[in-house]
Amino acid sequence: MKLLSLPSTGIQSSVSFGVIKVRMFLVHFFSLGVFFVPYTHELAIAAAISYFIRVFAWEGGAHRYFAHRGYDTSRAFQLFLAVLPAAAAVRGPLWWITHHRLHHRTSDRPDDPTSPIYYGFWYSHMGWFFNQKNSETDLDAAKEFAARFPELVFVNKYHYIFPILLLISIYFVGEYTALFGTTGLGWSAVFWVFFLSTMLSLESLFTINSFVHGIKPGIFNHRQFNTDDATTNLWPMCILTMGASWHNNHHRYAGSARTGFYWWQIDLTYYVLRLLSLVGLIWNLRTVPKEVLEEGRKPVPQTILTT
Repeated sequence: MKLLSLPSTGIQSSVSFGVIKVRMFLVHFFSLGVFFVPYTHELAIAAAISYFIRVFAWEGGAHRYFAHRGYDTSRAFQLFLAVLPAAAAVRGPLWWITHHRLHHRTSDRPDDPTSPIYYGFWYSHMGWFFNQKNSETDLDAAKEFAARFPELVFVNKYHYIFPILLLISIYFVGEYTALFGTTGLGWSAVFWVFFLSTMLSLESLFTINSFVHGIKPGIFNHRQFNTDDATTNLWPMCILTMGASWHNNHHRYAGSARTGFYWWQIDLTYYVLRLLSLVGLIWNLRTVPKEVLEEGRKPVPQTILTT
């Protein structure tokens, strides 16, 4: 099949709904394999590194670049930013644009596909991912990419290829090199570096819907801005989500390359983006306007939207 033969408009289907459910089950089930295979400290370190690479893939690439255009980059590095979340098993970049922009337009309203306000905690956390209508990509909603970059259309349609290739590569590295402490650790590497880190990364992603929307502000979460939705900033998750849990900030000014608007709000994704900008791989990082920062310094009601 020729790459350029893929349509750049209309609805693009990928894997079937049944495959999505089976794949999600297998990722969670096989992550338990870490209890039944040989262990080394190197495997745990590699799993942690793999986890943060995956989180950056969906937060720094799929979210801040593709969904919100928080910075600019080259066509080559753009392709890398598309393949990275696909390999992290969070689907393709155009799918992200379609569904995440809808979420922002209808945040915590009936048309929001991930709001716990209308659909409950568990549907918001993971159930929406199993809804057939959320599995397709409206290429017209991402036409600024789909019409210009056929490679992104390809990655989006065949996103499932990349996790498979990554899994195979991890197995061979673990089996035939001593990178994880010794050779012969192919299956250990698969369970630790692939399945466990993938599962934890997915669960971290899902918390951005279920734990930062609709939860009443308290000790662990607060509202920096008086937005017309149910978003909060969940500070205990700022490390594990690499800044994504500064979600009330993000919904106030989504076009910024950073979500930790203030120096005390740790935003690991933004720190990585700054490093990438220093070496010239990305540029034009969008900043938060001064008036928005001043607005966030004023007290706001600690109440959220309810149905």
